[in-house]
Amino acid sequence: MMAATLIVFIKRRAGMEPAAFSHYWRDVHARLLLACEDFSRHIVRYEQYHETAQLAALSAMFGASGSFDGVAAITFASAEAMEQAFAEPRYLSDVRPDEPRFIDLDNCLSFIAQPELIKG
Repeated sequence: MMAATLIVFIKRRAGMEPAAFSHYWRDVHARLLLACEDFSRHIVRYEQYHETAQLAALSAMFGASGSFDGVAAITFASAEAMEQAFAEPRYLSDVRPDEPRFIDLDNCLSFIAQPELIKG
């Protein structure tokens, strides 16, 4: 089986300050996600990348759009494991309803890819 990674470019909910978004995503939502053992047992790796004011300025220097507030990368052992994780009843009842509290779901961008380590 080949690993599969869900990459999500995240836009924070309208009216939410960047610091509040980062705090909620890192300290509330991530803990909720990992505490949901039905979901987290399928995860191989979970990374969050948060934009900061300093990094936003650097992004602008390199021509990055600045349209997103963070990126999540969740790696699963396989595409099948990913499908199972997102179909878990406890994920659907406990974790999924939390996402609109801090994410603008309509303006996120996501794709699924096979990770390939080039340099580690």
